[in-house]
Amino acid sequence: MKEFIIFLVIFLIVFSTSVFIFNGRFMYAQMKYSTIGPPSLSSLAEKRGGNNLPLPKAEYVLPERLVIPSLGIEAPIVISQSNTEAEYQKDLERGVLYLPGSSTLNKKGTIVIMGHSSAYPWYKGQYGSIFALLNQLNINDEIIVFSKDKQYTYRILGKEIKAPKDLVFQTQEDEPILYLVSCWPINTAWKRIVIKAVQVLDKN
Repeated sequence: MKEFIIFLVIFLIVFSTSVFIFNGRFMYAQMKYSTIGPPSLSSLAEKRGGNNLPLPKAEYVLPERLVIPSLGIEAPIVISQSNTEAEYQKDLERGVLYLPGSSTLNKKGTIVIMGHSSAYPWYKGQYGSIFALLNQLNINDEIIVFSKDKQYTYRILGKEIKAPKDLVFQTQEDEPILYLVSCWPINTAWKRIVIKAVQVLDKN
């Protein structure tokens, strides 16, 4: 019995240490959000001007930066030049990933942006847990996407947990839709958390 208790204590210590090591970024992000709220954002919107400024005269308007005010998230959007998993992983070290084949900001269609929810301690990039708080988002929260000359505001419609095989992003022709996607649960590739949002269009 004594040997079993010693084994159990050692097992719990090793297990707890492993959980902390591999989930440290996620745990820190969740605890920080729960206790003191999201980190303060820079006044990026004020620097860029008002919401939905006139469109620049360009055929393609690509996203450059993602901001989620309610979570204190601000990250560059990387336009991937590849369609391989290895290159995607390298791109994700520099920010969140604009999935090839997505629509442009100045046209109705579907945009998919992917980001890491967690990363191992030896992860090289700065954005290994940029989407660790996606589960905290609620309907009607705002997501702001900046291009070079304009900001686009999206309003969240809902969130789902899906298996990778069930991820189907239908091309929208009647409205501009944005999906944020990340692995879920933390430190697994078992499923995906999917946030769906619609662009708030100018009424003028």
